[in-house]
Amino acid sequence: MLFHVNEADEVLGQVSRQEAHEKGVLHRSGMVFLVNSHGDILITMRSAAKETFPSRYDASVTFHVTYGETYAASAQRETLEEIGIVAPLTYLGKLLHHDPPEHQIVAVFLCTSDTEPNVDRAEVSGHHFYSRAEIDCRIMPSKITPWLRDGWTVFLKYFQNEPKAHAFERPVSAREEIRKNACG
Repeated sequence: MLFHVNEADEVLGQVSRQEAHEKGVLHRSGMVFLVNSHGDILITMRSAAKETFPSRYDASVTFHVTYGETYAASAQRETLEEIGIVAPLTYLGKLLHHDPPEHQIVAVFLCTSDTEPNVDRAEVSGHHFYSRAEIDCRIMPSKITPWLRDGWTVFLKYFQNEPKAHAFERPVSAREEIRKNACG
């Protein structure tokens, strides 16, 4: 069961995932962006067997918030289940997202770790670490989940607005400059 919420994220009750998708009921979900010490971000490819938006690029971890759990608890649990990583998470913000069948309030988190991801192949068919420039020029114009587009905006705003976030930024390397120029 999921949280049924209003646009202010106030709980109205419970709803099944199926009903939420079939009837467009607003519910809670989330995503995590895993960033390594090089500043690269893990982007995954959803499994072709996924019910919604199969074979699309997605954030490192995406999830529905289980009724009774907090956004943060769901994010921690799903980060372990989907990519096998236990590390502190930083809350970046929330957004209202509507692209049928999803109608959801999405909490966005940052996870920093150099642990090699161990992805759940039922959820993910591929994964790779990309620089921000590569994500902007190669991933965003591709087949992506619509919530990745919106969550990426929250991720980028965090790095623009939080002075401490700049600790995760790094100078552009020659390799990244070549990759950036290759994108046009």
